Amino acid sequence: MDRRDFLKLASCAGMSVVAPSAFGGRDLSHGRRGMHAEAHTGTFFLLFHAGGGWDPTSFCDPKGSNGPNDPNPMNRYEKSMIGEAGNLRFPMEFPDPNNADGGIGTGLIPAFFEEHYQDLLVINGIDMQTNGHDQGTRHAWTGRLSEGFPTMGAYLAGTYNSTLPMAFLAFGGFTETAGVAPQSRASNIGALRTLAYPERANFDDENSTYFSSRALELIEEAQYERDQALIAGQGLPKINHAMSTLYESRSGSNELKRLQEFLPEEASGGLRGQVEVAIAAYRAGISVAANLSAGGFDTHGNHDASHIPSLENVLDAMGYAKNLSRELGLEDKVVIMASSDFGRTPGYNDGNGKDHWSISSMLMMGAGIQGNRVIGKTDDGHRAYGIRTDLSVDESTDAPLKITPAHIHSAIRKQYALGADNELAQMFPLDNEEELPIFG
Repeated sequence: MDRRDFLKLASCAGMSVVAPSAFGGRDLSHGRRGMHAEAHTGTFFLLFHAGGGWDPTSFCDPKGSNGPNDPNPMNRYEKSMIGEAGNLRFPMEFPDPNNADGGIGTGLIPAFFEEHYQDLLVINGIDMQTNGHDQGTRHAWTGRLSEGFPTMGAYLAGTYNSTLPMAFLAFGGFTETAGVAPQSRASNIGALRTLAYPERANFDDENSTYFSSRALELIEEAQYERDQALIAGQGLPKINHAMSTLYESRSGSNELKRLQEFLPEEASGGLRGQVEVAIAAYRAGISVAANLSAGGFDTHGNHDASHIPSLENVLDAMGYAKNLSRELGLEDKVVIMASSDFGRTPGYNDGNGKDHWSISSMLMMGAGIQGNRVIGKTDDGHRAYGIRTDLSVDESTDAPLKITPAHIHSAIRKQYALGADNELAQMFPLDNEEELPIFG
């Protein structure tokens, strides 16, 4: 295979060009079947993206209205309907404007905060510096508005172990890897089981193999010898490393077999199912980070009726992930984060919708995160106040320092990804001049 053919193949396969050692430290006595990645047992990251731009005033940064005669209400619920759990505030209910005796939603939003407030860190007043979907999503998950930076999940996978079969597992959202870790997309349990047993016609029938055991060994030994010959004949280090990564990814069926031990017989639907597959991949030692994604937040019309169920969907999955990790004894291993493109405008448009607004929020809980805390603040018009480097609020919307995604990414890198000592930090520098002690 020449350079051009390989690059075409890598592109078609969705592979990124990264630089791990070629099969270093592995038992190759049986070709690819002898390859086993070192299991990841460190921190695992579940990263939830609310696609379309969520409305913080509808859950973690509540404002409310001044009553039924408010000419320009921020929200349909009144300020008297704002509840508290510890230091966190949230709406208790959402009246249905079309039904005086009814409400919108199931009550999951207040239930989520009441159950998890001791674990939750809320960051309000984040200045996304854009109201464009692509730019906002990129800014939220890379810490930069400009293109070419890896999403947080890929950055973390590249820091810990990019050679794992599912180091960065993506169910959607912003998935740019910038070449630091390959991306895996696999939400279907049946497909995962088929990939784990490519030598079988039927993955759950060990007798349905296409070849005898000895024939399979010979095939895999020949594949390995061919891999090594192709790598040895490649003089360009970057492509040499990329070829190594491609071949290594093909050897992942060993680890995918291990994954079968932790997958449920049938996954739940929607975001809960994404959580189950992601945590199973971590328990199998083959994943560092997972992007989980849900849409329905770009509510330019009938905001409350559409937006509240979408918020409940994400918060339900976050709570499920927290409780599942606790049940599995992984509470000190799993980090859960949620963000969105940007926020929604204060008040409603003529179609009872809310449009794009550059001020947003982020939720975090899990390993290394001190809960029952709120960082940042907005005024009654949902404009961001300033922040000082000790995290005290500068109650001026004209303050020189506002929280941006770069501050959050910088703190996450410092807390979980070796900070400035990480080579990736030097390759992908953030543009914040100030450090905010978000994790203490």
